[in-house]
Amino acid sequence: MNLRDKLVEILPTLLPTREIDAIKGTELIARVRAVLGNKYSDRSLRSQFSFIALEEDSCLARVPNGQGYYLRREEVQPSLHNMFESEADATREGMDPLHKALALAVRLYDTAGLGVFVYPVEEEESWGHPDLVAVQWPAGNITLDGAYELEPTEEEEAPVAHMRACCVTVAADAESCRRAFFRALACGLWAQEAELLIIGEQVENPQELAQLSAKYGVGVRAIEADVDTPHLLPRADEIFRAEVDEARALLETLQQSTLAHPRIRRQGAILPPETMPDTQAARNWAQSCIAKGRIEAYEMRVAVN
Repeated sequence: MNLRDKLVEILPTLLPTREIDAIKGTELIARVRAVLGNKYSDRSLRSQFSFIALEEDSCLARVPNGQGYYLRREEVQPSLHNMFESEADATREGMDPLHKALALAVRLYDTAGLGVFVYPVEEEESWGHPDLVAVQWPAGNITLDGAYELEPTEEEEAPVAHMRACCVTVAADAESCRRAFFRALACGLWAQEAELLIIGEQVENPQELAQLSAKYGVGVRAIEADVDTPHLLPRADEIFRAEVDEARALLETLQQSTLAHPRIRRQGAILPPETMPDTQAARNWAQSCIAKGRIEAYEMRVAVN
């Protein structure tokens, strides 16, 4: 796939949806590199941005008589990123039970201090990458502007981010939970940890899942939340955009239980990363942040494979 085709595929998930929030070319380049890596020069990327923006049916729009890019779209795309960026209108993305479950999962991890990389919602669940990756960063400090900067190190080797591959499911019955467990196992073979987060009113087979966890090392957590009833929880984008204290307060109202803790693979992943190429985006993002010594802004945590 050439550079243009790659950009057309990933740009809809990297661009702000409103012209007022347009980002400059340097910021867009940084977001693209968090997904594609550093194999393309600034000149090549800027050139492609210009050509794509000239196409009337493209996703990339340029601010008229100004600087900045934003998303040009006629309808809401089935992307978790676009759902998180949505306006206050009641779009189906904001009310969809799975989207609410994913938004709760993001806030569960990020309010605990973990970085979160979210893959987009797809028409069919992926067995090539998890729904999100929770990242434990190396030691660092919060700056005055609220950013997280890594502590400088004198070691020859760069610090490493500890990654937990996480799959999310809306609890339905024992069979669906069992399937979700093995999906979490398959999608987490490349990471230091794997975890299944079950969101729903009740888990029918907690003992079975705990036994499977003891055998395969996948952690299992459950949050009792009725995501199917519209008025019981905020919209998914509202959950995602809530202030940290508001998100924590919401999570505290929900019953949570840990059925099994994930087993840490101290000797590394079971499978080498190159055997699961769909996970490369999350690794590129984490490596880019560590290379810069600074964790990117929250919106940078949402991307595509």
